[in-house]
Amino acid sequence: VKRLGIVAVSNGLPQDITYLAADRMLVFASCGSLLYAFARNKEVVHTYKGHDTDIHLVLPFGDHVISVDRDDILIIWDIQSEEEYLQLNFDKAVFAVSAIMHPSTYLNKILLGSEQGSLQLWNIKSNKLLYTFPGWGAGVTVLEQAPAVDIVAVGLVSGHIIVHNIKYDEILMKFQQDWGPITAISFRTDGHAVMAAGSPIGHIGLWDLDQKKLLSQMRNAHATAIAGLSFVQGEPLLITNGSDNAIREWVFDAPSGSGRLLRFRMGHSAPPTKVRYHGQNGQQILSAGQDSTLQSFSTVHDRFNKSLGRGSLNKKKSKKKGLLYDTMVLPPITTFAAEVARQSDWDGIVACHQGYLTCTTWNYQKGSMGTHKLKPAIFSKNTPVGIYATAVDITSCGNFAVIGLTTGHVDIYNMQSGIHRGHYGKDKAHEGSVRGVAVDGLNQFTITAGSEGFVKFWKFKTTDLVHSVSFPTSPSKVLLHRDSGLLGIALDDFGISILDVETTKIIRNFSGHQGQINDMTFSPDGRWLITASMDCTIRTWDLPSGCLVDCFLLDSAAVSITMSPTGDFLASSHVDDLGIYLWSNRSLYSLVSLRPLAADYEPSTVMLPGTSPAEDDLKCTTVKLIENTQLKGDRKSGYQFSSIGESHPSLKKPRNKKKAIYESPPVFPAHGTS
Repeated sequence: VKRLGIVAVSNGLPQDITYLAADRMLVFASCGSLLYAFARNKEVVHTYKGHDTDIHLVLPFGDHVISVDRDDILIIWDIQSEEEYLQLNFDKAVFAVSAIMHPSTYLNKILLGSEQGSLQLWNIKSNKLLYTFPGWGAGVTVLEQAPAVDIVAVGLVSGHIIVHNIKYDEILMKFQQDWGPITAISFRTDGHAVMAAGSPIGHIGLWDLDQKKLLSQMRNAHATAIAGLSFVQGEPLLITNGSDNAIREWVFDAPSGSGRLLRFRMGHSAPPTKVRYHGQNGQQILSAGQDSTLQSFSTVHDRFNKSLGRGSLNKKKSKKKGLLYDTMVLPPITTFAAEVARQSDWDGIVACHQGYLTCTTWNYQKGSMGTHKLKPAIFSKNTPVGIYATAVDITSCGNFAVIGLTTGHVDIYNMQSGIHRGHYGKDKAHEGSVRGVAVDGLNQFTITAGSEGFVKFWKFKTTDLVHSVSFPTSPSKVLLHRDSGLLGIALDDFGISILDVETTKIIRNFSGHQGQINDMTFSPDGRWLITASMDCTIRTWDLPSGCLVDCFLLDSAAVSITMSPTGDFLASSHVDDLGIYLWSNRSLYSLVSLRPLAADYEPSTVMLPGTSPAEDDLKCTTVKLIENTQLKGDRKSGYQFSSIGESHPSLKKPRNKKKAIYESPPVFPAHGTS
């Protein structure tokens, strides 16, 4: 909580975690119909089997743990022996269990809330129903113990919060929030009688229990529903999380009693579409997501992460309207180019948006969207439907951006002023849509690829056509390695060609992918080309020998890949996955034989880092070059990140073998939602 840094990462479970609870020694996680107990936040030490349907409620209870499934079967387990102590069956039509808690000082007793609205107090030692509370005409969503004995806060589907004395069965106070069902409740324990309540639209209500009135509202605390909120014991700190993949820490130090954002960790709330390493030290990864945000993730420590925000047509109007009612938000970024050369002077990132003609600039140092919107003058008055930017590149000096459109136009813009500086071709550069643009390291040539099958070389300054190369099938994307002058061209027939920029000759042709090639990346020295395809494989091609030297199969296709400038990690993002995964380059710390793979080589499936529960499966992998790893504290890969002096990684000898995951920042226990 002090730094919001990851202390431990557990081993993976086979499915999504649906509920999380903890006692003094163990952390309990429900996963499907099974309940697992983690020790030391790492390994599973107990597994409780007995439910037939998914578990949705868990409550640690001394030497026992209680779980409730979707069929309303409540089982009390002995933690150590993993045996059933007691089972209670409820009729769904009469009492469908929706909340569970243990009232403080009530020995051997639990309080259950139902979707029908009634509450039941049970003695689980004698297996007796002690009392039934009739309810308030609406389903119960949350039960929370107040700091005072006998007092319980009940959150309802109707948005009402009932502060109830269960000893005398009387209502002490009643509040209402107009934001939908109550999703979470927590009480301050630092001397202030304040209750916080979450809502499905991301707002938090703060209620003064002394004055019995609304103290303050925290609007748009999250972009989605508040999944969980909890005050730190004895501190004016509130931790919240939501399904927008964010965890936020709020401090209450203002006279108004409202919370101020102190720290946060957030990832993409929708899958990343493009990832690229930023800078030359290999410590920052730029990532664009389907949530229209551009974010920077650190491979050293979470506290160096930063969000550059969401793309907006008008930032001032967007701020006034707020997240929920923002009509100015731009479509997701499809591709972007970044350069560090002049990023301290002006914007250093240019991005293309899905189905959108105008390209946006972004400022990495300020961590925000830039000042310019780059749009061709010929479309300034009216924009025909179906015309949008498809490819972008920034010169190595950071002064110019080159943008290609679906119409075949390729334009040059000045990054400092945003002024249009010219275009390639008499009318347009290509007859078809532009599939890729690249500028060499010395600003001598601009290379463009069109869907009509031509790759053209232009003089950068004079915009004259120098040479063109024809391909039998259309290029789908291009990637230039500026240091070596090699151009990787992915084709629509799933083949790959390597073209030497100096001689304009094709020097290598590769085939083997069975699906569309989503992304390519070169190793820093230009010896390897790594490609990711919709056939769910990631292949490594050795350019000097012209051979395939590594291939592995994944459960989900990689959408984007990028190699670290230092050559130690490969980062990948995948279909319908919020995480950015890191794979370590084994050739840096162990002897790896780079023998060519046979033409009929059948790759074996490798689990994504951290997604496999069985350690034996993880060890039996045929991958030769690349190995999954986790940042900061991973003990499988050759690299292990130091927790002391976290500004840069240190090379340490690995202690044991275990694979893990680097994802967008984790979220807190979500009450009832994953």
